[in-house]
Amino acid sequence: MAVGDFPLEPYSHTALQLSTLTALQLCCIIILMFITIEGPDKAGKTTQITKLKEYIKNNSLDWVFTFNPGDTKLGARLRNIVLDCDEHISDHAELMIYLADRAYHVDTKLKPLLKAGKVVVCDRFSDSTLAYQGYGRGIDIKTIKIIDSLVCDGIKPDLTILLMVSEQEAQRRTKDAVDRLEAQNKLFFVRVRNGYKTIAREDPTRIKVIEVDGLSIEDVHERITNLINDNIADYNKEKARV
Repeated sequence: MAVGDFPLEPYSHTALQLSTLTALQLCCIIILMFITIEGPDKAGKTTQITKLKEYIKNNSLDWVFTFNPGDTKLGARLRNIVLDCDEHISDHAELMIYLADRAYHVDTKLKPLLKAGKVVVCDRFSDSTLAYQGYGRGIDIKTIKIIDSLVCDGIKPDLTILLMVSEQEAQRRTKDAVDRLEAQNKLFFVRVRNGYKTIAREDPTRIKVIEVDGLSIEDVHERITNLINDNIADYNKEKARV
């Protein structure tokens, strides 16, 4: 990455005197932040992202939502190959298809948005690859991290919200499988959930876990918005001291 393309401190916020502002005001004037929403299947991630979009609209916040894989024309085609292909796709081929999608997504969406100073919320990112293809499929974690680092070209989430659901609750929410991944056996999803737990333990500063069992949709939504607002406020106050 050329020095002229991005700030010398990659994807950091400009130091501003913000100590007297509320969390919501900080959301409105923040220079940039990259937030990801993660979770195993049936954790309610899609529902919560819909709620978060409503929250952003109601509060007139200029945030951008995207998703990975699939949020480009090329990405949609690649995602369909993985999910709907009636041929056998090897685990390593699946991994490389997803990483090809991420490489294009980073170059054509994330870099321009972050360079423009946008707050970006992404439905899934690198942690999903580690959880599903690494812990779920059993592909070497170090190998995935090396290739993913090359693909992401320095872009990392500032904050990741991880929605976790128990196996019992996930089973209760499960309907008929609709694609190749959702048709995987139960042990695959157990490995994925355990993988997410390991990922969260290794990076507790970035990854904030919400256990959704027993919580209403509104309860989860409130925790998500509180986490985002608090982290934006803390991040900017820290930068203001620099």
